[in-house]
Amino acid sequence: MRILSMDFSIPYLMKDENYPIGGWAIELAVWLRALQNAGHETAVLTWKGALEHVGSGQQIKLIETYDPARGIRVAKYFYSYIPKVLAAARSYQPDILVQGVCGIHTAIMAFVADQLKVPFVYRVVSDIDVDERCKALLPAHEWISYSWARHRTAGFLCQNEYQRGKLAALFPDKPIHVLHNPFAIAEDAAAPLPRAKRGYVAWLGVFRYPKNLPLLFRIAKALPAVNFRVAGMTSPNTDQSTRDALDGLRQLPNVELVGYVRRADVQQFLSEATMLLCTSDFEGFSNAFLEALAVGAPIVTRRHVDPDAIVERHALGASVEDELMLSRSVSEIWNMAAGEYDTLSRRCQIYVKANHSPMVKTHELMSALTPLVAKSRHLGGVNKRDKGPIGTTAM
Repeated sequence: MRILSMDFSIPYLMKDENYPIGGWAIELAVWLRALQNAGHETAVLTWKGALEHVGSGQQIKLIETYDPARGIRVAKYFYSYIPKVLAAARSYQPDILVQGVCGIHTAIMAFVADQLKVPFVYRVVSDIDVDERCKALLPAHEWISYSWARHRTAGFLCQNEYQRGKLAALFPDKPIHVLHNPFAIAEDAAAPLPRAKRGYVAWLGVFRYPKNLPLLFRIAKALPAVNFRVAGMTSPNTDQSTRDALDGLRQLPNVELVGYVRRADVQQFLSEATMLLCTSDFEGFSNAFLEALAVGAPIVTRRHVDPDAIVERHALGASVEDELMLSRSVSEIWNMAAGEYDTLSRRCQIYVKANHSPMVKTHELMSALTPLVAKSRHLGGVNKRDKGPIGTTAM
């Protein structure tokens, strides 16, 4: 199968640059590599100039479209952006289009799929994508575009059951699948470090409003005997409350702001942490959870951002109701007896190996996508490229 996606931050991820990367780009990169290993063809539509920026020898195929820094306000979408995306997609001749992150690109991909007569599938990457919170955070024209695109999708790929329930109520006739994020971990991965070699509570993310830095500040201030290391960077739209919280964190003697941690160094950062603390107000399925669990760092989070209650059900740390319990859970795991902690740590790593293999998740993904492509072909949605059986491409 030939699968085409769209993302404008993935070139920065491929270069492992000091750039605020969202969870969808990280997740997408794992999916793309897994799909290629399974024999499928994949490509990503992205910004003009990305190929030169990234350089040669990259596993992920990039297709340039337009320069997002050029154009006249909303008009640019019609005279430049949409035509260039459509031309690039038509040249690639995909079997299906998949896109994540709500906004104007959702509508562009839905429109392009309609023109090419191939299915368009939306990957939900946050709980706010499926309720009114998304509407409150998007400009009016982007919300209208995204809302229109949801009605044009052939199906949805959700990260958790909350998302599926919300979408099922809105679109009862559309296929809706829950696929937890994939994560690659070697079968012979090193055992987690023991408690004695772990010296801080880790926090990892982009410094922006949904990540709730003020909550992190209050917890760190309330636990002066606990060491915290905060990794991340601001984004162009970082709000004032987040900036104020960062200023407060800099003043605390038990907190170290370590700046942006390159993707190549994330595993090391988390492997030496006693736990990963999540203060987010909303997520979908946090990639950071899997990155932490894979190296034996338990998760401390509030229940509404514990996807399908995996932390609670599998005893992977603490999944609690409120701020007070969140702070108390940090303290309890920090002071946990070494033997008990090491057992918890090993359980975290085993969970990822058993439940998030890219090979298994790719099989689930293709089980969701294949019927949509088959239906499209049955209805006559076939490109000029000669098609082989589902899952193959005749060249």
